[in-house]
Amino acid sequence: MQANGADARGRSARWRPFRKAALLGIASLAAWLLTRLAQSHPEAVERVYSRGIYPLWGQALSTVTGLLPVSLSEVLLFALPALLALGVVQAARRRIAWRRLVAGWLCVPLCGYLVFSLGWALNYSRKPYAEIAGLPVQAVEVNTLERLVARLADQANDLRAELGGGGEAFALSVDRRTVLREHVNEAYASAAQAYPWLGGHYGAPKFALLSTPLAYLQISGIFSPFTFEAHVNAHESDALLAATAAHEGAHLRGFAREDEANFIAYAVCMESPRAYVRYSGTLLALIYAGNALSEADPAAYAAVWETYSPAVVADLRAYNAAWEPYDGEAAEVHEQLNDAYLKANGQTEGVRSYGRMVDLLIAQMLQAEGEEAQ
Repeated sequence: MQANGADARGRSARWRPFRKAALLGIASLAAWLLTRLAQSHPEAVERVYSRGIYPLWGQALSTVTGLLPVSLSEVLLFALPALLALGVVQAARRRIAWRRLVAGWLCVPLCGYLVFSLGWALNYSRKPYAEIAGLPVQAVEVNTLERLVARLADQANDLRAELGGGGEAFALSVDRRTVLREHVNEAYASAAQAYPWLGGHYGAPKFALLSTPLAYLQISGIFSPFTFEAHVNAHESDALLAATAAHEGAHLRGFAREDEANFIAYAVCMESPRAYVRYSGTLLALIYAGNALSEADPAAYAAVWETYSPAVVADLRAYNAAWEPYDGEAAEVHEQLNDAYLKANGQTEGVRSYGRMVDLLIAQMLQAEGEEAQ
């Protein structure tokens, strides 16, 4: 009996290091179930989480990490392999049992999942932006899409003429970091007066240290839900820089869906007192709406394209040229992974959900036309 008891205690002691990991595993499972439940209750998520709990820690942590001159999330990413190697060396020197080492590192991804799911990912289940902003999204004819593209083209032409520069690609006259640190937050402050749900004090976007690897994945910006930092790829063209930063700023403010973040970027940029920021947002909207029209009616798109000013065309070509050297198989792999990620978080259309920005643009246009008619 004593021998059996000793054996049982020995087995228990051997697996004791995994108790913490087991508890974190149970907590992670509970968090996963909560995220699935949340998808069926967008009203509650919007009221309790997205407008209640999330802004509290989102603003607090973003403000702290925003004080750092470089990305904390990227620094941690660089440090992780070194910490792993150091852990192995220390375990060998101190003759630490492999179970303790494995259990300790198993806790890292489990903690990461808990932070991601409870700290930010529940925003995927909030109310659609169309409902939040009161935009009546509806099915429309192709000629309505053509009208949208024509309107955006006229708007882009006028703003680009205001910026000057002839037919050359647009080049910023200020430091690019100024756009991220000042101009984008300024636009959000102005937008909050018209759209209160976009308000709050958050850290400014940063240029990613890993911009070149991200460029090969065709990623123009990325948000870290672990450190609440918005990143912009340093290879982004000057013309689209403000819009890309505004897009990542939308994620920072709790709008997780990509299509909605694109529309928010446009709406926020249009509230800016700066012509450049308004132009950047307009160019982003023109690209997405133009691509949608090109797919739906190539002839109609070709006709509208003829109305683009030489300067706007030069900016679009500069935008394509900035990303062309990095296009390849890595980008295709990223698209497949991103598609799976979006579907796993409730965006059932996957990467196609990026096109829904156009629905919001059309709804806003029709709403404005209805108000003008009254």
